[in-house]
Formats: sequence, structure tokens, C-alpha cells
Amino acid sequence: MQIELNNVHKTYEGAQPLHVLKGVNLSIEKGEFVSIMGASGSGKSTLLNILGILDNYDEGEYYVDGHLIKNLSERAAARYRNKTIGFVFQSFNLISFKTAVENVELPLFYQGVGRKRRHEMAMEYLDRLGLKDWAGHYPNEMSGGQKQRVAIARALITHPQIILADEPTGALDSKTSVEVMDLLGQLNREEKVTIIVVTHESGVANCTNRIIHIKDGIIGEIEENREHKASVFGTETIMK
Repeated sequence: MQIELNNVHKTYEGAQPLHVLKGVNLSIEKGEFVSIMGASGSGKSTLLNILGILDNYDEGEYYVDGHLIKNLSERAAARYRNKTIGFVFQSFNLISFKTAVENVELPLFYQGVGRKRRHEMAMEYLDRLGLKDWAGHYPNEMSGGQKQRVAIARALITHPQIILADEPTGALDSKTSVEVMDLLGQLNREEKVTIIVVTHESGVANCTNRIIHIKDGIIGEIEENREHKASVFGTETIMK
């Protein structure tokens, strides 16, 4: 799906209003694999929330495949998200009283997929992310890295047309980080899914085709990275 933002502004009101996005202009073509890179406070997470229809913007226009996305009702926004967007959050957002496999199955439940089929698919994705043996465990029984992999499996399982990932490897070890970025890259190549990764890690950004830099709420340099490959995503760029 093609994404277009024209002069998008976002201000958070308060005792001292915070103007976070200051006229963002951005075009992402269908099937691109891009990263939005910036320091803490640069506006990248706010931009991701707007792209994911999790937050409204104040001025400008946001189009998805030519459709204006603005001031949607919560029901309409939820329907749009469930149909087209897969999310990977840094904070995992898993349901505490459901097991790993049940968390991964959940989007398929809302799409009306039968119990047996959604369980099979969830197990397949957990296996691909090295968590097959943890399928019956609850989030409070898993490490941060394990919980993030469950969240990634949940995002991928519906085969969304857009995947939005906020620091998807932030809680993972180097080996798993490489596997996750390889999986996202494979999904992008084979299924032409548009993938947008928000990160402050150069190693993560270098796995994508295009690196969009944001600073102080303004889009800056945009790097074409056509020679990207997972091998640049080494231990030295991952470990903190």
C-alpha cells in the first residue's frame, strides 16, 4: 500500500504545548522496506502512531492508497487497522492472561479463522521465531526478548499489507535480531508487504532499502540503501 503524508503537524496540548511533528512530507511506495531513524524525542514514534491510525494529526493530509485518513471514528480506525496493518510495539502489548500461542492467534480470531487453523498458523510462526517450546507459557513467564518475538509473530500472522515496527529488535539478542530482520526482509521480498521500521539503531536501519532520518519533528536526509544486507547487522551494532 502506498503511503503519502503532506505537511503533517502534531502538537500535544498541555501547560506547555509540545509541537512534535512540524510539517512532515513523506512518500512510501507499496512494497518498500524502509526505516525511520532518529534520536529519542525526534518525533519518530509519534509519526509511527499516526501512520498506524493510533493517533490523530492536527494539520495536513495522510493518504493510504489514495484514501484520506483523518478523524476516523474508533470503530472505523480499528477496522482499518485490523484489515491492513500489523504492529510490533517495543512494549510488547501482550495479553497477560493468554498464553504465547493464544496471543498470536488473537488477530485470526477477530478475522473469523477457525480454531484449528489459527492454532496451526500460530504454532508455525512461533516455531519460525524459535518459541515453539514456549507456546503454552504466559507473558510473565517469558523474558523480554521472548515476549517481543511473540509480538512479532502476532503482527505477521494476518499477512498484513503494512507492518509498522517500533524498535522491533530492542529487547532481542544479536542472533535473534538478525533472524527477525531476515524474516521481515523475506516477507517484504516474497509478499511485497510494505514494512516501516522505527529505530535509533544503525544496524537495524541498514537492513532496510531506504533510511529516512527525522530530527526535531522534521524529515531530513533520506538515504537510498539498495545494497542492504543482513550481514551488516552484526553483534557490534546490536549490543548496547
